[in-house]
Amino acid sequence: MKTLPSSVDGILLHGPDTPSFEEALVAVLGRAPRELLRPALPYSVIVENRAERTVAFLGVRFDMVSPRAKQYSVVHYADALRNPDKAELKPGAIRFVCAEPEYTSLVLRGEVAVHTRGRMNLENLRKMLQVKASVDCIAFADGQFAGPDSQKAFDRLTADRVTEEALMGEMEILSKAPESAVEAMLFHAVQDPDNRARRSAARKLLEACEAGGCAEALSRARNFRYRVPLWR
Repeated sequence: MKTLPSSVDGILLHGPDTPSFEEALVAVLGRAPRELLRPALPYSVIVENRAERTVAFLGVRFDMVSPRAKQYSVVHYADALRNPDKAELKPGAIRFVCAEPEYTSLVLRGEVAVHTRGRMNLENLRKMLQVKASVDCIAFADGQFAGPDSQKAFDRLTADRVTEEALMGEMEILSKAPESAVEAMLFHAVQDPDNRARRSAARKLLEACEAGGCAEALSRARNFRYRVPLWR
């Protein structure tokens, strides 16, 4: 696998064919790689944060060429923008990322088994003529966003925040309305076919409404945790 240099200052990407990868991997695991993880290492990278700020959002892109010369790409994201103080990629920290996300979970969560689908996907990776890894985008804990952002994560995350703010505004407007009106609005929002962010936020509020009434839903709306506002 080829690893491309990071375009973001202070963010390094270590490929599996470098001594720095092996050293970092031992640091991540606290010991030599387990046999369960070893087959995935040729398709994995270590991200290192040498910047002075915590990284709260990370996108690592993998570009692949199939045996039939067809090109594929996927970006794996790690999002801690709602709780940037709990983000793990602090200055000096490192993070393991595999092209098959089940193996990333294996390291991050200390899991002891890989599902069949993960093993099958890894087998598909072995058949690829070429695999390239690169830093697609990052956002620091203060909201500064950087990187090529091939999948327009900046626009999506910004739009999601606007959507969530609008929904919480609707809840405030309906704070004096009958409970049936609040429930009807949330039920309609949960079924919105075109806006995933609206569906997701409304589902949380509807669950609160069902558990503790509309007062509970309004309380959660007023205390809703938004992602950090992004800027470039």
